[in-house]
Amino acid sequence: MFKLYHSDTDSVGVLPPRSYYIPFASDDKKSYDREDSSRFVSLDGAWKITPYESVPDADRFWERDGTDDIVVPSCVQYYGYDRFQYSNDRYPFPFDPPHVPNVNPAYHYSRRIDIKKTDEKVYIVFEGVDSCFYLYVNGKEAGYSQISHRISEFDITDCVKDGSNKIDVLVVKWNKGSYLEDQDKWRFTGIFRDVYLLIRPKKHLTDYKIETDSVGSDGSVTFENKSGISVSAEFCGEVRSVKANQKTIFTVKNAKLWSAETPFLYDMRIEACGETVYERVGIRTVAIKNGLFLLNGKPIKFYGVNRHDFHPDKGCALSKADMLDDILLMKSLNVNAVRTSHYPASPLFYELCDEYGLYVMSEADLESHGSAKCDGGYDWEKYAITGNPDFRKNVEERNVCNVEEHKNRPCVVIWSLGNESYWGVNMKNALREVEARDARPIHYESIFADRNGEKEYYIDSGLHMVSKMYCSPEWMVNSYINDEKETRPLVLCEYAHSMGNGPGGLKEYWETMESSDRFMGGFIWEWADHGVRYGKDSGFKYGGDFGEYLHDGNFCIDGIVSPDRKFKAGTLQMKYYYQPLKFERNGDQLVITNKNYFAALTGELVITQSGKRTATEICVPPRESVSVKTNDGDLKAECFVNGREIARAQFVSKKASANFTPVKITSEYNGHALNIAAGKNKYVLDMRSGEIESVVAGGAVFGRIKFNLWRAPTDNDMHIKHKWYARFLKHAVPQVRRYCVTDTAVEFDIVVAADGLLPVLKAKLLYTFDVESVRIAIDYEQTDTSKFEFLPRIGFVLKLCSSFDKIKYAAYGEAETYCDMYEYAFKDEYESRVADMYHRYIKPQESGSHFLPDYAELSDGISTVRAEGMRSFSVLPYSADMLESAMHDHELPPVDGTYLSADYHMSGLGTNSCGHLPQEKYRTPSKGSGAITFRFGRKESGDGE
Repeated sequence: MFKLYHSDTDSVGVLPPRSYYIPFASDDKKSYDREDSSRFVSLDGAWKITPYESVPDADRFWERDGTDDIVVPSCVQYYGYDRFQYSNDRYPFPFDPPHVPNVNPAYHYSRRIDIKKTDEKVYIVFEGVDSCFYLYVNGKEAGYSQISHRISEFDITDCVKDGSNKIDVLVVKWNKGSYLEDQDKWRFTGIFRDVYLLIRPKKHLTDYKIETDSVGSDGSVTFENKSGISVSAEFCGEVRSVKANQKTIFTVKNAKLWSAETPFLYDMRIEACGETVYERVGIRTVAIKNGLFLLNGKPIKFYGVNRHDFHPDKGCALSKADMLDDILLMKSLNVNAVRTSHYPASPLFYELCDEYGLYVMSEADLESHGSAKCDGGYDWEKYAITGNPDFRKNVEERNVCNVEEHKNRPCVVIWSLGNESYWGVNMKNALREVEARDARPIHYESIFADRNGEKEYYIDSGLHMVSKMYCSPEWMVNSYINDEKETRPLVLCEYAHSMGNGPGGLKEYWETMESSDRFMGGFIWEWADHGVRYGKDSGFKYGGDFGEYLHDGNFCIDGIVSPDRKFKAGTLQMKYYYQPLKFERNGDQLVITNKNYFAALTGELVITQSGKRTATEICVPPRESVSVKTNDGDLKAECFVNGREIARAQFVSKKASANFTPVKITSEYNGHALNIAAGKNKYVLDMRSGEIESVVAGGAVFGRIKFNLWRAPTDNDMHIKHKWYARFLKHAVPQVRRYCVTDTAVEFDIVVAADGLLPVLKAKLLYTFDVESVRIAIDYEQTDTSKFEFLPRIGFVLKLCSSFDKIKYAAYGEAETYCDMYEYAFKDEYESRVADMYHRYIKPQESGSHFLPDYAELSDGISTVRAEGMRSFSVLPYSADMLESAMHDHELPPVDGTYLSADYHMSGLGTNSCGHLPQEKYRTPSKGSGAITFRFGRKESGDGE
C-alpha cells in the first residue's frame, strides 16, 4: 500500500504559499492573460478517471490508466460518480476527529503530456482540489495536498522526462482537514479549479509583496523582493534593481487611488533570469481609526454579498467567464463588495475584482460548524475544533495560505480568519500569523460577547472589527452603538437571508447603516441560489432530491439571484438600497445626492410627471448634491449611466377612494342562504359563515368569496409557520354569531376558528352595495396572539375560471411587492397575464402580491371583476394550497382557475429563514378595520385585446 497522508493535516511536497502570479518569457508579448505566457502550460481539458469506493482499493493507482473520460476542472458528481449531497452545518460523516470514514470515495485522474526536457524547472500547480489529493508523476510520488481551496504548487523537475509524461492524481473525498471544511454548500469532489505547468529558470523570482500608501496627493508603492535573487522592478517609467529580500519604494505624484468606484490600476513589470511578471497595482490605503473603517481615508460602506463558487450545471467548477459574468452582474446591481464565503476564491476572481472594482473580504478555508451539533444538541464550546491542539497547525496554515496567495491584490481590504468555528487557541494563533504578515484589518464573527460572564475577551480579542450575523437594526443601535465599551466599527458579515421570497426589511437596515459612520455595511446572504440542474427533468434540485438521508433541504436555495442568475423582486430591492444616489424632495426641487466618496456620477436623469418624460444630463460630485426643478405632483426619477439604470425614486401622493353610493337592497331567506338583490347584481350570503356564497352579475355567475387568513408559507416563514400550523390557521373558518339585515346593509358578528381550538379572531363584517358592487367592511380583533404571534393575512379570496387570464392594476409593481419590500418598485398602472403574476420560485411559496393597490381588475374578455380598497392583492393561477403542497416549481399541478386574493392586511416577509421576523409594524395588526369593494361588470365595447 502506498503511504497514506490523508489522516493527518500535513501536506507533503507542496511548496510554501506565495503570491499568485504567472511568469512570462522575456520575449513574450505583454499580457495580463496567463494563456499568453509561453511558460504557462494548461492541463485543463480531457483527463481519464477511475472511481474507487475507498482509498485502499486504489493501491498502486499510478500503474493504471483511467477508464472513463472527465473534463478538468469539474466535479465528479456531474459525471455520475458518488452522489450529490447538500448539508448546511452538519458534518456529512461521523464526528470522530481526527478519523475520517473508512468508506471514503477516491478518484484516480490520469493524463499524459509531452514535455521538452531542458535544464529549466518544471512546476505543476493545482488551484483547487476537493478535498485532498496524492500526486504521482511517471510513477514517482511528487506530493500530497489537503486544503481544498489553496493553490498547491509542486516542483516536479526530477520526476519529468523528455517526451511523454504521465501524471496521476488520486483525489480523496474526505481527509482530516475535512473537519475544518464544513461550509454550508453542496459537498462536491474533484479537481474543480485550473491545473497547469510552469516552466521556469533554475533560479527565478519566488515571491514578492506590494504595499501602497498615500501622503497628500502623492502615492507610494513599496515593492518587497521576497526571493533569494535580485530582480528588476519597473513602475511608472522608473526601473529599480532590488536585491534579494530587500525593498524599494516608488513615489507617484498626484496618484490616482484605487477604489471600487475608481478601480484605477498602474502597471508594474518585474524581471529576473529571463522571466517577466506583469503586475497590476492599485494604490489605496486601508485602516481602522477612531472606530471607523477607512479606505483612502474615507468611511466607506460595504454594499456587499456573500459569494460561493457555484454554477447550476458545473457545481463549484467555475470558469473565468463565469466569474466575470457574476462580477458584471453584481456591478449592475450596485454591489460594491464580496465576502469569499467561506474560503478563498480563485486567483482569477481577485484579479477581476481589481479590474472592475469590488472590495473583497477574503476568507480562509475554515469552518467547523458541525462540531456544535455533533451530539444532537447545540454546544459550541464542548467540541470546538479550534481549541483542539491536533488542528492547530492546519488552522494557522489555512490563514497563511489565504494571506500569502492574495496579499498583492488591492481589492482585498479585509482578511477573515474563517467562519463559524467558535473561538479557541487555534484561532488566536491564526490571528497572530495573519497580523505578522499583513497590516490589513482582520475579521472573524464566531466569537460571542457575554458582558455578564467570563467572555470579556470579546472586546480584547485583537480582532479589528465587530462582526455580527442576522442581528436586527435595533440590536445595531441598542447593543452596539450604545455600548460605551465598544470602540470598533461594526460589519454585518451576513444579513438579509435571501431564501425564497424576500428579503424584507432592507429599509430599516439601511436607514440604520446610514445613520453612523461606525457602521461598515454588510454582506447579504447570499449571491446565488445553489440549485443543481442535473438529471432527467429541467428543474433545479436541492437537498434530499438525490436520496440522501442527511441533508438540509432547500436551505441552499438562498440567493439574491436564481441559480441561472435571473432576478427576483428581492434582487431589485437590494439594487435599490445599494444605489449610489439619494433622492429627496424640497418644494419644487428634486435634490440628488451622490453617496460615493471617490467617483462623480455623470448620467441622464429622466423625470416622469403626468405621463411626460424629460431627460437632463447631470453630474454629481462625490458626497455632494445637485437640485433639479420639478412640477408639483407625483413624479418618478431614474438615473442612467451609459444606458444602465443605476438609481431610481418615486414620490406619490395618496389617491382618493373611489366613489361608492349605497343602494337599497331586497332580501329573501332560503334555508342557510340570504338572497340579496342590489342594483344590477344578485348575491347569495351564507348565514353560517357570513361569506358571499355566489354572485350573479351581467349574466355571469361567480363563486364564493372566502374569508382568508392563510398564505402559502414563504421560506422566511419557515419557523413561524409551525405556530400557524399549531393553531390550524389554514383551516380556520368564520362562524356567524349574530346578524342584522337593514334596507341598505347586512351585518355579521363572526368568530374565526379551527376545530378543537379557541377562536383566533372576532370581527364585524358589514356588507353594503351599490349599482355594480359590494363593499365588505371589517372591524376585527385577534384573540390570544401569544400562540401564533401574528396572522399571515386577513382578507378574502375568490376563485374565478381560468379564462379570467388578463389583469389590469394600479399598485407597486410590476414585480411582486410587500409592505416591507416595495421601495424599489414604481406605483403605476400595469397590464399582465395572470400566468406571469407568479414568480416561479424553485420551492413554491407565497408570491405575486402587490402592495398599496388602487385597484385590480380581471377580465375574461367578456366579464370583469374589480377589487378596490385592499392594502395588498394577488392574482395567481394557483391556490395557496397548491403552492404549499408542491416541493418544486415543476411539480405544480395544472392550472384550474384564477385566484384573486384581496387583503385588508398581509404580513411582511422579514428574513427569518436565518434572521429576524418582520418588524412589528409590518405584521398583520392584532386589531384593525378596512373596507374592500368587489365590482362585477362587463367589458365595455371596444375594450378588446
